[in-house]
Amino acid sequence: MPGTWYVTSFYKFLPVTEETLPSLCDFLRHEGDVLELCGLILLAPEGVNGTVAGQGKTISMFKKLLVDEFGELEFKDSTCDVRPFKRYKVDVRDEIVAIGDPTLHPRVKENDHLPVAEWNTILEQEDAVLLDTRNTYETALGKFKNAIDPQLSHFSEFPAFVQKCTIPKDKKILMYCTGGIRCEKAALEMRRQGYQHVYQLDGGILKYLEESPYRAFEGECFVFDHRVAVNQELEPSSRYKLCPHCGDPGDKHVACLECGTEAVICATCEVDVPRRTCSLNCQYHTRRKALNATSELQTTYE
Repeated sequence: MPGTWYVTSFYKFLPVTEETLPSLCDFLRHEGDVLELCGLILLAPEGVNGTVAGQGKTISMFKKLLVDEFGELEFKDSTCDVRPFKRYKVDVRDEIVAIGDPTLHPRVKENDHLPVAEWNTILEQEDAVLLDTRNTYETALGKFKNAIDPQLSHFSEFPAFVQKCTIPKDKKILMYCTGGIRCEKAALEMRRQGYQHVYQLDGGILKYLEESPYRAFEGECFVFDHRVAVNQELEPSSRYKLCPHCGDPGDKHVACLECGTEAVICATCEVDVPRRTCSLNCQYHTRRKALNATSELQTTYE
C-alpha cells in the first residue's frame, strides 16, 4: 500500500562498553538518516531498545543492519498510514528502560518467558496473580482481565510497589507490559525481594495481540508514538488521540472554546474549562479572556 509506514520494536540486553557507545550512536544515527527512518533508539551499557518506522524496504534493510550489529533480535511489527514519529533520534542513556538501578538487568534470558499459548492455558486453568507493570495512563486504555494495576506514574516506582504490596510470596505471578522489556527488570526486582515464582509474557501485549486477539486482553494497547494506541488487530487506534495540553491519551471530544475546531482531550484536562480547546495557543487566549473578564468585573464593583 503506497504511503504505508512499517513500524518495528525491538530490545536486547547485552554488554556495550562505554568507549563504543558514542561511535555506535553515530553509526545508528547515520544509517537511520540515510534510510529516512523516524523513531527513537536508546543505547546504554546494558543494551539497546527502540521503535522505528520507515517506508518501502527501508525497515527490512535496517533490521538486517541491527542483527549484524547486535546479533539475534526479536522484532514486533505493525503498520500505519501516517508517519508515527516526528523525527529520528538515537540517545545514550544510563538504562534502556529506567527502573532507577543500572545494575539490575538480565545477564541471560531466564526460563520464565511464557509463550502466548502457555500464558492462556495458565490464565484459564491455574490460580495465578496477574500483574501489569505499566503506568496508569497506559492501563487506563486496556489491560488483561483481573490484572492488578500497581498505579505507577513512572516505572521507577515499581520497586516501592513490590515492597509494600500484599501479594503472597509463594504465589505464581504472571506479569506483562507492552513489549516485554519492563518485565525483564520487574521480574528481577520481584525475585530480589523474595518472590520465586515469577513469569512474564514473552513479547508482551504486542505479541499477545498478534497471536491471540479478542481473548484475555481487554481494550487497546498504548504505544509510544503518534498512533497513541493499537487495537486488537494491531491497527492504529481510532478512539484515542494525544491530549494537546498534557500529552496523555484522551478520547473526550470537544469543540474548541477559542476557535471552534473539534479536538480530542483527556478526561483530566476536560475538567479544566480553558483546556477544552484544541491547542496550547487557544488555551492561552481562553485563559486571558477569562482573566480580563474577571478584572473588568472587579473594576465595576470597586
